Amino acid sequence: MTDTTEAHPAASPQPKPRNRAARTMQIVIASLGIGALLMTVAAGVVLWPRTPETGPTADVPVGWAPWADNDLATPTSATFAEMNAAMRDKDRERFLAHAAGDAATQLALWWDNSSKIGWDVAAIAPSDIDVDETGTIEVILGAQYAFAAQPQRGDGDRDAGLDLIQGFAYTVTFEPGTVPSRSFDRYEETEPPEPATITSIVPAREPNPWDEGEIYVTKRDHVVLFGMSDEADLVDQNADAAERSAVIALDTIRELGGEPTQDGFVSAITDDDDRFQRWQYGKGTPWDMDVAGYARPTLRPQIAQRFLDPAIATGSDTSGTLIVMGPGSASGRDKVFVHEFAHALHNTAAPGSFIAPPVAVHEGFARFVEWKSGLADPGYLRPEVKAAIAAQGMGAFSDEALRSQEANLAYDAAGSFYAYADARDGTAWTLAVDMVLGGGFFVDSMDFTEADWQAWVATQ
Repeated sequence: MTDTTEAHPAASPQPKPRNRAARTMQIVIASLGIGALLMTVAAGVVLWPRTPETGPTADVPVGWAPWADNDLATPTSATFAEMNAAMRDKDRERFLAHAAGDAATQLALWWDNSSKIGWDVAAIAPSDIDVDETGTIEVILGAQYAFAAQPQRGDGDRDAGLDLIQGFAYTVTFEPGTVPSRSFDRYEETEPPEPATITSIVPAREPNPWDEGEIYVTKRDHVVLFGMSDEADLVDQNADAAERSAVIALDTIRELGGEPTQDGFVSAITDDDDRFQRWQYGKGTPWDMDVAGYARPTLRPQIAQRFLDPAIATGSDTSGTLIVMGPGSASGRDKVFVHEFAHALHNTAAPGSFIAPPVAVHEGFARFVEWKSGLADPGYLRPEVKAAIAAQGMGAFSDEALRSQEANLAYDAAGSFYAYADARDGTAWTLAVDMVLGGGFFVDSMDFTEADWQAWVATQ
């Protein structure tokens, strides 16, 4: 299961100096944070029962919780209730009325940039029961952006009929004097308090593009592409490539037997390496590999609250994907776009798991989609990849290998498993979903074995 803890894989040394002109660029693309997102649950978080119904928020069935009949009994909860009501009414002024100083400026930036991307539903919700002794709490803030997945009722999807918020973790600080006050001896109080004022809101981990300034947005039928306002030309120059790649990715998934519940993607792009590194790693340690783009799973509110519309999906699963293209993608935009869009469709189809699958489950599938789409030749035909698979088996695409300077070889090795499954019986898409839910390769499978896969690659 997941929480808002988006830890990176094991720390790697700083990237070695690179001479891109002296060698072929590794198009190595990262799907971030999926392991931590699919494993942990924050301390103190309760996953409340959820009924996917419509109607007034007062009908949300949370009667067993001691404070449920009056869960606005703290100043902070009153603030979240007011802000969510303002979002439902698309009332920017009322939304910002509960913040002061830098927090008001930051929330205005989020509102204005989100409006450019396009949203119909939005939410802000705490991930913990109450603020700590410093008046600080982590929240999920986000919106149902353009092209969010829309599972239909009756199709068997657990999110069918619900709104999926593409949220991110932020740390909120309230005005001095706002202290933890919700407890079992206070739930009988009936007079709602005055809302508390937010004095600071900052990304809890890596910053997102919209956190750093005004963005510029270009839209096509299947993609919203955006960048910082000083890179508007870059956005316009790549919008058609993004649209073309979006159609290719969607068509390829359908060819593999998938039925996507989204019809497009939201992606950022930058040619500024400092920006890209900051957005990807924050203050963390960069990987050894050269990264051309990444796909970060987004979060939904974790806890059902009375101030959230009951049509908003809650819980520990992911809820969508933010794609970011960096300067390393310049020599292969179409291929990198398709790779990242494949991640997004994979995340939507398999949004959660009790056991975090190996990185190769995601990266191998996205690499396979590159090949299946016709944008790249199968990398497992390279002698060095075949030799690694023969000698190491699944060790050829270990998590460590997939984040190393030799990641390109590991990506091809991981992709070869999906090519093998596709050649055997055309079940690559089904396996891609099942291996997330099952936690890895060859889990509960009598049809595929490591030795059989190695033998198949050797004959290609």
